[in-house]
Amino acid sequence: MEFVEIARFSSRLEAETVGHALDQFDIPFFVQSHDVGMFGPGHTGPTPGGAGLRVPADRAAEASELLHCAIEPLSDDIASEDRQQTATKIPNPEKDR
Repeated sequence: MEFVEIARFSSRLEAETVGHALDQFDIPFFVQSHDVGMFGPGHTGPTPGGAGLRVPADRAAEASELLHCAIEPLSDDIASEDRQQTATKIPNPEKDR
């Protein structure tokens, strides 16, 4: 199953919290980051490089729509930094009108 990043957060804790909102819709997720714990290095807060929230590619649009009120769309810069997977932008209904 291919997972794609739909959002990036400053810490694993934030990403996990938002990701668990998908549980009630049976959308699996995982958080990818280079951290040493959910509160960041030494429990000091943000994780260098942030934490990416990833969902199955075939559920990315659905997950993005469900989480739209809680997260910002990925910028083109962040999306291009994702070297292993293609980052999916969160649709913005206000912009698409």
